[in-house]
Amino acid sequence: MGHLDSVLTPLGLQQANLKGEQLSDVNIAVIYSSDLGRCRKTAETIQTYLSKSADLVLLDGLREIDFGVYQGKPYDDVPVIEGGYIVTPFPGGESNEVMARRVISVINDIYEANKGATVLVVTHSGPISAILAAHSGSALDDMLKHKTNNRDIVELDMYQKFSSPLLYGIKS
Repeated sequence: MGHLDSVLTPLGLQQANLKGEQLSDVNIAVIYSSDLGRCRKTAETIQTYLSKSADLVLLDGLREIDFGVYQGKPYDDVPVIEGGYIVTPFPGGESNEVMARRVISVINDIYEANKGATVLVVTHSGPISAILAAHSGSALDDMLKHKTNNRDIVELDMYQKFSSPLLYGIKS
C-alpha cells in the first residue's frame, strides 16, 4: 500500500483489539502513529484499552515507504532491479534508505521528547524494519527480508539516539 491511505480491514481490527488487550496494563505515556488510516485506527483502538489516558500523536514521518508508481500493486508487479531498492528509489517514490533515514529521524525526536517514558509507536513493516536495524546494528537489507507481521508487538529499550541503519551490513 505504501503511502496510499486505507481503512483497517476486519482482520486488522481484530488484531488491533488483541494488541489493545495485551497492552492494557502497560503505562503508556504517548501513542505515536503513522497518519495513514490503517495505523491511525489501530492506534485509536489500542488507546481505548489503556487504563491510563495517553495522547495520540499522528506523524507522517512514520509512514510506510513511498512505492511511487507501484503503490497499491502486488509485489509481483514491481520489477526487480540490480541492487534492489535500498538506495535506488522506486520511480516517483523513495528508496528504502530515504524511508529509513526519515523514520529514524522521527524516532530520535520521539526519544528526545520522552526520555524515560514508555511510548507506543504504531507504524508499518518497512519502518519497523528500519527501527530494528538501527536498534540492533543489523543491515537494513537483511531486516527487510524478515519483516514483522501485523500480529507482532515489538518491545525495545532505547537509551540513546539511533544512528541510521547500515544499508548492506558493511560499515563505511
